[in-house]
Amino acid sequence: MSDERRERALKLALAGLLHDVGKMKLRAGESGASRTWDDEAKRDYGRFHALLTYDIVGDWLPPFQDSEAVKNWAAQHHRPNKREDHLVRLADRLSSGEREKTDPDDEMATQPKQLLSIFCVVNADNQNNLDKLYWPLRALDLNEQTTDEQWFPGQEWAKTDVDRSYQNLWKELNEQAQNLRQAHANGGDLETYLESLLYLMQRYTWSVPSAYYHSLPDISLYDHSRMTAALAAVLDDLALSDEELRALAQAPQESDTPVALLVGGDLSGVQDFIYTITDRGATSALRGRSFYLQLLTEAAAHYILRRLDLPITNLIYAGGGNFYLLARANDTADLNRIRLDISRILYNHHQGDLYLAVAGLPLAARDFFAGRISSKWQELGELLQVVKKQRFVELPASDLACLFEPQGRGGNEEKQCSVCGREYEDVHPDKNNPAVRKCKACESFEEEIGDPLRKARYLVWDFEPQLPTPPDGVRSSNTSSPWKAVLKNLGAHVHIEATLEELHEPKGRRLILALDEKSLNTLKPAAQIAVGRRLLVNVTPLVTAEDVSKYGKEYQIRTGQSLKEGAVKPFELMSMQAIGIERLGVLRMDVDNLGQLFAQGLGEKATLSRVAALSFAISLYFEGWVGVLARKRNQTQGDRLYAIYSGGDDLFFVGAWDEVVELGREIRRDLTPYAANHPGIHTSAGIVLIGGKYPLAQAAQDAGRAEEAAKRHKWWDDNSDTPHTKDAICFLGRVLPWQRFGLEKSATVSFETAYDTLAFLEDLLARQKASRSLIRTLLRLDERYQEAMDVRRRTGRDLGENHRPQPLWGPWNWLFEYQLARLQRMYEEQLEIKSNLETLCQEMKEAFHQRIEWVSLAARWAELKMRKGDQSEH
Repeated sequence: MSDERRERALKLALAGLLHDVGKMKLRAGESGASRTWDDEAKRDYGRFHALLTYDIVGDWLPPFQDSEAVKNWAAQHHRPNKREDHLVRLADRLSSGEREKTDPDDEMATQPKQLLSIFCVVNADNQNNLDKLYWPLRALDLNEQTTDEQWFPGQEWAKTDVDRSYQNLWKELNEQAQNLRQAHANGGDLETYLESLLYLMQRYTWSVPSAYYHSLPDISLYDHSRMTAALAAVLDDLALSDEELRALAQAPQESDTPVALLVGGDLSGVQDFIYTITDRGATSALRGRSFYLQLLTEAAAHYILRRLDLPITNLIYAGGGNFYLLARANDTADLNRIRLDISRILYNHHQGDLYLAVAGLPLAARDFFAGRISSKWQELGELLQVVKKQRFVELPASDLACLFEPQGRGGNEEKQCSVCGREYEDVHPDKNNPAVRKCKACESFEEEIGDPLRKARYLVWDFEPQLPTPPDGVRSSNTSSPWKAVLKNLGAHVHIEATLEELHEPKGRRLILALDEKSLNTLKPAAQIAVGRRLLVNVTPLVTAEDVSKYGKEYQIRTGQSLKEGAVKPFELMSMQAIGIERLGVLRMDVDNLGQLFAQGLGEKATLSRVAALSFAISLYFEGWVGVLARKRNQTQGDRLYAIYSGGDDLFFVGAWDEVVELGREIRRDLTPYAANHPGIHTSAGIVLIGGKYPLAQAAQDAGRAEEAAKRHKWWDDNSDTPHTKDAICFLGRVLPWQRFGLEKSATVSFETAYDTLAFLEDLLARQKASRSLIRTLLRLDERYQEAMDVRRRTGRDLGENHRPQPLWGPWNWLFEYQLARLQRMYEEQLEIKSNLETLCQEMKEAFHQRIEWVSLAARWAELKMRKGDQSEH
């Protein structure tokens, strides 16, 4: 690493991050500047907001070396003089990906002053969005009190509301930036300052449009500014004369000059690592493993940035076992060495169980224009898949021999970990349950991550002042590696804390991330401490005193263990707390066609900033709103949901089966308004029901197969002759489109969805006490129907003339009517039940064969909700 190169990259990134901050002050109605906006000022700055940027950066920057120069680099990108001015100008052009216009300043706006949802400009599932909805102008302050009306895109606000919101946002941003300056007034740290400032920009400018005159106002000031910062940091190494740089900045869309390296990382082995644990692995160990992979992904990204002397602004995205960052065009050789070092670190600690595929793709200046960045993103994804199929190929021959050595001796139960199944010398009896033997790694996942996450309010990152020396080879190990040892080799230490009172002083830089709004309000930046907010779906059900009183005795009989108040709620207990049959529900869900969305969805409008905006918007839903939904349900429905993982574009939840189904429905329901009602943005889900002792690894695979079945599903609606795929759920072995499953309960009696039919059947059977023979009738008729349909499918007679699956009229139709008539006669004196049975009969009389797919699912669903006391394995 070069301190000089790193410091220069930090200063250029700082200039890029703040180059348009003057727009915030201007939109807040504050036009006071340090000089008169006359012809001379216009020649110097080109735009009034640039003059305001000059003043703001002067007010905000601490007295670092070259702070005066940074102020000029940020402000003079419209009228560049020095080389650094041209670098920021070029970064601005590449980030926006649009030809330079001679637009007037912000006060001449022809577009609304709110941020248009990025989902309004993408093509998804071959469909465009006809709605124009705008993000609310508010700070990124997501919490349990936030409602969808406050948070989701909506209609354009009245001008008075917009003006008031800009004034509030600017006031808060300016105050926080002044506090940050004061924290670094007496010799702070430039890198720490930049990281805190980046979090402030995210919080206060995430929903502020970068531009809204003749441009589409669909890119936030946060996304545009951070991408400008990333590009400014990497462009400094271009081997161009000042004249060549000016020419490139003038017309980058026409240049094949390599300007950057798009770097991707993809963690391999995730599924086996998380789910291949025995039922003796505590629930907190499962959460610990999952969160460790998130930490490992971020630590690896930080490690690469530090090795390449690049700032945090160059991390485009990290989550879901993936990261993307922007490096210099000439960083390929260094990246290959870093890739080798990371592979050695991971092998030495995980013995091949985990592998990080790393690849870089050169970007020419013209690749940032005319939508070409999307194809580059897709090309990098394909390259990463190739690397994943050639795990550890970068290791030299001297290392490869170690990969094929036998591991452990086998057959020694005393040395075999009861959780992960691996054989280690450090395996020892668990202190709370001597019958369970654990290696130090599995113990650390549970005790140092899973358990602390229960009440965590802060995530603290400490970075070593100097990176450790990389290993010079790989080795086999007969002892396990606790997770902290892995991150230490990447130069990081992570603390998961409920309070900061006993936290030791950092040796180097520290980053403290609050996991909720209340905790964020307690944080103050310092010279070596950056602060910010981390959105995390940290939903962990805990055993309550009421749980111990109500279920403790039965739980001990079944498991031989005691319930402990405050501990993570065991799977067996959540199964016992399910409504109806005692089962756990396992939910897996992700966004459909996401790769296609990034590769093609933005078309020629694709720019680096738009890709970053799309990525941020999707992750905000799965890392933010999903947590709000799950925590609200836990608060109101008995704390019966457990988040294994939610981030990026997918999620995995375990909990009482009835709660898991409701959560999945709510997540899909809210995605549509969150995505500005785009008809092509949707998810598919798989839900399976398991007994409390069913192996989680198998359950994960079962839910994964159910999700894949939903994604393969082909269905039609009444408005189109073209079949739809995906946007479906597989539940109880039946696949339905979400619109037939049902996302909202109808205000009136309806049988158009499984959810509405369930509500009708529950009310009829549970409240009105009608005979459950109705359920048995529906299930028997469905069984006959499915057998007949299977015969038709095998003989190719299941499609009609329009090539759609043809519902089959048959004996189930008249048998249904006959059985309903018999039931009605049983309730001659119970008018409400009789009336409801008549309604059911009338609604189904001519359409039972058309509705049987979802009506029978509702019947099975209702049966399970009303069954109690069945603990048999499923």
